[in-house]
Amino acid sequence: MILIISNKGDIHCNPVIKHFQKNGDEYFRLNTESLLTDYSFSFSQKDQSTNLLIKNKKNGKILSSSEVKSVWERRPHSPIIPGLTNKKIKSVVEDEVVELSKWLRHFFINCRTIGSSVWDRPNESKLRQMDVASRVIEALHSEIKIPLTLLTNSKIDLDQFAKVVNVAVVKPIAADGLELDDKLEIPFTSRQVTPENLNIISEEDLKLCPTLVQEYIEKEYELRITAISQNILCCKIDSQKLPKGNGREDWREGYDHGLSEAEEWIECPKEIEKFISLYLQKMNLNFGCFDFIKAKNEHYYFLECNPNGQWMWLEEDLGIPISESIANFLSFREN
Repeated sequence: MILIISNKGDIHCNPVIKHFQKNGDEYFRLNTESLLTDYSFSFSQKDQSTNLLIKNKKNGKILSSSEVKSVWERRPHSPIIPGLTNKKIKSVVEDEVVELSKWLRHFFINCRTIGSSVWDRPNESKLRQMDVASRVIEALHSEIKIPLTLLTNSKIDLDQFAKVVNVAVVKPIAADGLELDDKLEIPFTSRQVTPENLNIISEEDLKLCPTLVQEYIEKEYELRITAISQNILCCKIDSQKLPKGNGREDWREGYDHGLSEAEEWIECPKEIEKFISLYLQKMNLNFGCFDFIKAKNEHYYFLECNPNGQWMWLEEDLGIPISESIANFLSFREN
């Protein structure tokens, strides 16, 4: 049995499920925002035996934890708690339910897994990623580089950094989005920032909002690499061909500006393959979406690894068989 822990709106699950259905693999999809409304569950402990039963009340499917061999945590959402108007009581119930959701991840810790829980995701920390990446580079004696980086709430340190780099970019530390006027705004990597721009940031603002800044790397092109265990699938993104201001600094801004025309499915460079294999091992991951830059100075630069990153657009644009690879891994069919 394959357990998918996700949400109703996540379309990435659909092509993977089609492969399960084609191959006759048993699966159970748990949409966590509906945990309290669409499912009933019971956990029992007797002597040395434990078991968790979850029933989908809509289709009658039943999951027994004893049958689960692999788990895919694909962007679960916080459970919705209907009917409670008392804010204090609702807050307590929310804490209890989120704790239950966290526990699900650890209950299946010995299963084959893909993904990273939204409530427990140390592998998504940019600071940890850079630390692990630097140790991987050292262990491999690799020529891969990491951009000069500073995270600070000190105006003095920021000013010193501005003197070292000619141009910088500013990145969010962890924010997925900011809701403004009932509209979700997604934070992207900033456009190029000069030392003069950094000097505008006041000491008071910086003190309350630590800022992550990196040196700006002149790009030749970018690589978006999806790794499913040892199956490493590489896409070259010629982002510098995109219109100025629409994806050159952050290719995600190029979705509506010809991004698909700038993509190419290529063989992953061997140096990066070695890096990814050891990085996944050190992070205890079976999946990751990696972003690299091929700089004009001929070096590759590691930017980040999203352990639950988006990939469906690559499959649709280029035919890269990512969903099949995920399905094969979860059903123990990989080569």
